Amino acid sequence: MKRILIIEDDQSTLNALQSEFENSGIETIGCSDFDSADKAIKNNIPFDVVILDWYFVLPDSSNQSKLILKKLREKVFVPVFIYTGHKEDAENTRGEDFGYPKNMIEIYDKTLSSHELNERVNNKLNSDLTYKISLKYRDKIYVHLEKIFFELNDIGSNALGKILKTIYGNGENIDWNNDIVLTLLHRSLISDDIFTADIKNILTSDRTELSVTEFNRKIINKVVYHHGKSDYIRNGDIVKILKNDNSLICYGVIITPDCDLENNKTRYLELIKLENLEKINENLNENKKINIKACFNHGSYYSFPAIKTDGSLKDFVAVLKAKIILQEKDIDQNTGYPEASKRLLYSQLFTLNNSEVRIEFICAKVNPYKAEFLQKLHTNNSRVGIPDIKNLL
Repeated sequence: MKRILIIEDDQSTLNALQSEFENSGIETIGCSDFDSADKAIKNNIPFDVVILDWYFVLPDSSNQSKLILKKLREKVFVPVFIYTGHKEDAENTRGEDFGYPKNMIEIYDKTLSSHELNERVNNKLNSDLTYKISLKYRDKIYVHLEKIFFELNDIGSNALGKILKTIYGNGENIDWNNDIVLTLLHRSLISDDIFTADIKNILTSDRTELSVTEFNRKIINKVVYHHGKSDYIRNGDIVKILKNDNSLICYGVIITPDCDLENNKTRYLELIKLENLEKINENLNENKKINIKACFNHGSYYSFPAIKTDGSLKDFVAVLKAKIILQEKDIDQNTGYPEASKRLLYSQLFTLNNSEVRIEFICAKVNPYKAEFLQKLHTNNSRVGIPDIKNLL
């Protein structure tokens, strides 16, 4: 811990806390009013911990403190220690959703001395795996990212600009630009032996036995899928196909969207149907379902474990022989085969078997262009990793 943000409107309490942590060699940022706290959160001076008065500024309300927690959530990952004379109210508020993860908040009464609070803070930080990993990655990513910019600068603006502008196009291929920068960052990180050893030590000391629980399934969902939202339809997007009345037709995964650069006249979406693992062909017994889920080697099904839909985690499979073609709807009804849009969007309408449908984004498979089922079915798809730079020169 290098720096701590203390948000406390009682000056004597603020002074005592600052004195305690500074005597331990930790820099403090003290805020006794809302404007100074807001400024400290918005600027780029990093801090490792926040100590927050629960009835900050207001004598009988935690509204300002909740607003500070919301601002923190939008800015930085940091453990929060509520230090208050209103512990019971703070505990009762845990059930509310005020925008900050509850497992990152600890609550202590002000009868606890500043020295004891210091000890509690250190104990928490020494036992929190996410916090320890965050310290290592923040320090190293910053250093290595700056190193990458020096390397890119050596290429020269004209050559670099020619490549990146060709890849970026009109903004539709930002993921290719990202591939280049993030690949360089990844290579730089794994070449850092000190960083690798530090992460290994953290993970070794925090190793615990895993069990099949809902928490493990949440981890799978976080790592395997991306839940961001964009109007652009992309490879690997997992979607619902809906009727006009919002009733479900089926689930699917996009395998050839309108961004196929080898065939710029593509005017349709191609999907593979997804079905709930528990509801697929009844002649699959439990052992066969386990094999599909664990081995990814069934000839007819490809496993998609732990997709969060309708508020719960469900295991799906891609039915590899069940393709779905969605045609871009001709809004103007001028032609039976409408002029293709630059990119197909979720906000558009489509037709399936002559019926109007729409698609709704659920999540996207991380790195879908390296997914086995996509490579097997569409090995000629142009969107597989970074394009060949030589062909752009």
